[in-house]
Amino acid sequence: MRGSRRPLSDNVARARALLIGGTIGGHTAGAVAVVCFFLFRGERAGISALLAAAVTLAFNIIGMAVQVAVADAEPKFVMMAALASYGTRVGLLGIVLMTTLSSPIGSSLLDPTAVVVTTISVVLGWLGWEFWAYSRLRIPVFDPPTAP
Repeated sequence: MRGSRRPLSDNVARARALLIGGTIGGHTAGAVAVVCFFLFRGERAGISALLAAAVTLAFNIIGMAVQVAVADAEPKFVMMAALASYGTRVGLLGIVLMTTLSSPIGSSLLDPTAVVVTTISVVLGWLGWEFWAYSRLRIPVFDPPTAP
């Protein structure tokens, strides 16, 4: 049915705000890194930076989407999902970086400096904007009253 959407719960709205904040920060940092590498280190470095930014953003967006999906679950489950999502993101991204840059094909096609610097920049941009978005959230510090 068109037009009959349920309103978002507060938890989902907060998780989406963090996803949006992180996405803005990650894209901004990635764009700056890509432009700088294209301008100062050439086409190979720019393309390497572009690929690194895309992969890093994909990992972060998927991980945060998991948190949006479970935002209304029990708090313990939300915490477990957030920790598992974060651990998986960091672990898999590290494995992808390590295997790509240590393989002869990856190191010959990609600029390792551009890949590492862009990955770190995107992660820091993501986290910085996510922290900023978090600082703007209205989170009650008490349990809401329950109906008798």
